[in-house]
Amino acid sequence: MIFSIIWFVFTVFGSGALVAGLLFLWTGGQLGEVSEKLTPQQAELHLAELEKQRQQEEEAREQKQREVQLDRLQQQNEALQEEIKRKHGERRQQRTLTKRFGEAIPEAPAPTPEPQNFYEKLRSGVSKTREQMLGGLSDALLGKKEIDEEVLDSLEEALLGADIGPETTEQILEVVTSRVERQELRDVDALREVIREEIVRILHKEVPIPTVADRKPLVLMFVGVNGVGKTTTIGKIAAQYRRDGHRVLMGAGDTFRAAAIEQLTEWSRRANCDIIAKSQGADPSSVMYEAVEEAVREEYDVVICDTAGRLHTKKNLMEELRKMVRVVRKVVPDAPHEVLLVLDATTGQNAIFQAREFREAADLTGIVMTKLDGTAKGGVIIGIVNEFDIPVRYIGVGEGIEDLRPYDAKQFTDSLFS
Repeated sequence: MIFSIIWFVFTVFGSGALVAGLLFLWTGGQLGEVSEKLTPQQAELHLAELEKQRQQEEEAREQKQREVQLDRLQQQNEALQEEIKRKHGERRQQRTLTKRFGEAIPEAPAPTPEPQNFYEKLRSGVSKTREQMLGGLSDALLGKKEIDEEVLDSLEEALLGADIGPETTEQILEVVTSRVERQELRDVDALREVIREEIVRILHKEVPIPTVADRKPLVLMFVGVNGVGKTTTIGKIAAQYRRDGHRVLMGAGDTFRAAAIEQLTEWSRRANCDIIAKSQGADPSSVMYEAVEEAVREEYDVVICDTAGRLHTKKNLMEELRKMVRVVRKVVPDAPHEVLLVLDATTGQNAIFQAREFREAADLTGIVMTKLDGTAKGGVIIGIVNEFDIPVRYIGVGEGIEDLRPYDAKQFTDSLFS
């Protein structure tokens, strides 16, 4: 009888169905045997294990979907920025200066004066951002007596081109449009001042800055992806604390890159401060713990800790940073007193993505924006402060130690509009 059934399945449905049927019968029998051997308690544990595996697989699928979504957003953002650059390039090619008698001459770049102080260097450094943000707007306002749709479109393009970001750009446009509709803003000459006031409002954050006088040792933790200048930033800030007469101890917490340990060790030598460092692959939290413990025991004024920048392993990064905070608080309960995210202004909107990811991983207290000089994307600092409500602590406009300075909102805004 069994052989007759097998022959019937083979002739009617083919060999594939026959094999599938035999496998089904065999596995069914095996499962039946297993279920018969399991006690109710074992069966319950078995079901719990299967449910756990299902949940793990579901979490893995959701994580993969989030990563795909983030990649898609980054690609869309890059495409948007390329389109803005293309349009801006076309507009710049068409723009000319016209003499009084109608003779058109090519636009020539204005000479850059030699910086006399940090403000002059900052103003010179953000010149490309200033031109990107205000240059196109000035062209749109030329010959205009009132604010119309064309002016608002040019304003939107200028703000996006400066990498202020879609969300903040929309917010500024809403303020301008609202004032125009209420007839509070009619004169195009006043438009610049309205934009300036809104940017000042966004950037001005009254957040107290921890000092050595308040806390000793003052524990600073720096986070950020590889390549943004994090280790160099730590070295410069350490040198400034040393210049002010403070005893500084560094913690080489980026143990995943041998180059990071070597670079920070070199900066400790240049800044004339001490360092706690271990070999590549050591536990970063143990480095952090030893650094803070040493600082308390030897009465250092400031502890500055480096961390790894492996943003692509987000889950591990979050766990690692949380562990660092836990071990530091075993020695100094309210530490770290600052968790500063270092960002590279030349990356534009990618800096906003980085801020979003690190904000989920750690309780950020401030931003350090490096490489503002020579980029047209400096407006990203406005978008980050507005979106995440995180104050800027330092800005960098050059390679020298003195080119990294504590951030002053009014000074930065003045440099954009003067």
